[in-house]
Amino acid sequence: MLHATHYYCRLIGTSCIILEDALKKRVRAFAEGAMVMACPVLLAVALQKVNLKSAGNGGFLPGSISPLAALTLEAGLLPFLCLSLPCRLLVAQDLLFRASKALVHLCALLLMALACGILLLISTKNLYYIAVLPPLVLLTLWRCFLSMRSGRDHDDAVYRGCDEMLERSLDFSASVTSLLFLGLEGLALEGQSSSSGQPLLGVSLGAAFVACALGVFAMLLGTVPPLVTDDAGGRKMCNVVEALNVVLAVATAVIVLLITSVPLGEAAWLLFVPLLLSFVVWMYTALAVDDGHQLAGHGAAVGEGEEGEGFWRPASMELTKVTFTGFLAVSVPTYSDSSISSYTHGFILLTAAAVVSGLGWRLLTHRMAPSRALVTAANVSSFCAHLCVAAAVVPFTTMAVNALK
Repeated sequence: MLHATHYYCRLIGTSCIILEDALKKRVRAFAEGAMVMACPVLLAVALQKVNLKSAGNGGFLPGSISPLAALTLEAGLLPFLCLSLPCRLLVAQDLLFRASKALVHLCALLLMALACGILLLISTKNLYYIAVLPPLVLLTLWRCFLSMRSGRDHDDAVYRGCDEMLERSLDFSASVTSLLFLGLEGLALEGQSSSSGQPLLGVSLGAAFVACALGVFAMLLGTVPPLVTDDAGGRKMCNVVEALNVVLAVATAVIVLLITSVPLGEAAWLLFVPLLLSFVVWMYTALAVDDGHQLAGHGAAVGEGEEGEGFWRPASMELTKVTFTGFLAVSVPTYSDSSISSYTHGFILLTAAAVVSGLGWRLLTHRMAPSRALVTAANVSSFCAHLCVAAAVVPFTTMAVNALK
């Protein structure tokens, strides 16, 4: 009898290993994204780079934003720890499984609150941007309630076959949302130190806040997806998550355009030239060349190579992350000081174009079996992104040499 019970426990545990491994991967990616978003806030406060005693931020922020950032970090790490505990009791495993999902939702709510706190660092007049939060908070609480009702076995049956798509979507949304948080934090710091009253600063700050809130919700959907009951529901879930990824990419491009337009004016629209070129190549290939077949593992420049039969690993976001960081470091200070050299103008434009091209490259390689038209367009986006970065080295070097004189 004891032997039979032990065998039954091992059998049930083995059936859930794949599910737990998949959820653990997504929770780990979510935790890493939350750390990237919250750590700069704690660093800025600890190094006294932000003024929490300014008159415009109200009485709530000075004593709360640091604990809020710390609580967000803890809430992001605890779900992964719950799934990593070496516990063999079936009841405890199920409780930890449900607890990890609840903590992921809590961390998402805290990230939204943290973005709200960063927004209000400049002035409480930015409160009207917070109108986007109530629907997202209600949806998050509702989804938390629904996800807590399902255990491991139910999720294993429902989400079977969706793991690959969810991991791709979460990787993209976490990367983009981390960049958006970095932009929001940079704009908030610039708003505190700037006294020029640049009107585009408020618009850029509000757009970055809204995009951050949507990005956190997209991360949540990729980590703990909506409940589905059949294959049709699974396809709808995939379409919703993919649509949010496109919205995030568009929002990031708009924010880059707003920031670039401060020093460059109407010339900032030139950053979309590489993306437009990729679109033209895509349409030409689709209409004149493409035979409509899906390609898998064809053309190694598209993404990162093959990932098994019929699957494609999407392009890395590392180039876009580094380029966006450099873009922010040089462009955000122009809100208060527009007297910059032509080399700085060139660097800002080239890095902005590289960021937008990098996002396009990533989206074009997001499908597991791209068509020939997508392969060609992705190759063009990849070439444009790397070319813009290579060209940006010239003005960047010139700026560094001039700074040493």
